[in-house]
Amino acid sequence: MEPIIKTKDLSKKFRKQNVVNNLDITVNKGDVYGFLGPNGAGKSTTIKMMLGLVAPTEGSVWINGVDVSKDREKAISKIGAMVEFPSFYGNMTGYSNLVLYANIYGQKKSRIDEVLEMVGLGKDQNKKVSQYSMGMKQRLAIARAFINHPEIVILDEPTNGLDPQGCIEIRNLIQSLAEKERVTFILCSHILSEVQAVCNRVGIIDKGALLVEGNVQELLDSDFDRYFIEIQDKNKAIGILKTMNEVSEIDEEQKGLMLKVKKYSFEKINKALVMSDVSIKAVNKIEVNLEDYFLDVVGR
Repeated sequence: MEPIIKTKDLSKKFRKQNVVNNLDITVNKGDVYGFLGPNGAGKSTTIKMMLGLVAPTEGSVWINGVDVSKDREKAISKIGAMVEFPSFYGNMTGYSNLVLYANIYGQKKSRIDEVLEMVGLGKDQNKKVSQYSMGMKQRLAIARAFINHPEIVILDEPTNGLDPQGCIEIRNLIQSLAEKERVTFILCSHILSEVQAVCNRVGIIDKGALLVEGNVQELLDSDFDRYFIEIQDKNKAIGILKTMNEVSEIDEEQKGLMLKVKKYSFEKINKALVMSDVSIKAVNKIEVNLEDYFLDVVGR
């Protein structure tokens, strides 16, 4: 894959404290890249260094092969961003707000009509922003990010403050724009189910350092499966399971046992329990999701 954003040994210190620490991440062209981490992990500082808003203490950011610290204007010329909470002039219409940004980028007014239709706000363009719902403001912020025909769009918490329906609408919008506009997205979000639904790759950082980076499905497709078995004689079952190499973890719960087992080995485990007269009432395979994986990686 062709890298479109690359950081090398990227570091930032504030008052002798490492906020970002030797960070090496790669965003490939066409990615919808989830940039994840707990609060205070260094995500926002990293994004600001990508945009040239904060100077790194050490290291570099390369966008389309251009070093941001050496030629910021060229490096970020094809980037659109929504960083932190989007703000607009509430007493102006959505359209009028976008006119200000179109003028900054030297775009024709026809581009405003295009981006408003793109995010589904064409019919609401003449409403004052103070009358917009939170979801409409988020859509307007995404429209603003697309004013300059970007190749890369950075969205920081795009579903912040939205209800479940609003989250779904923004998720569908991102997926649609990634496909139709062929834009590379970097998505920062605490709603990991949304990230899993929309992102093909993720990078997870904590305390400013990269913990893991890779394809979402490959990261979740581990060498183990998890099962919950509902049984009455837990002590007898535990005694049997502890003798089996296929079982790596056993957690006792109220109605049964949670097992972590080698992939494709549960049939053998089930047979061993049945042959030992352990009565199994129910078996549920637990699907691993990004939230579980995230918590395992950051150790929280």
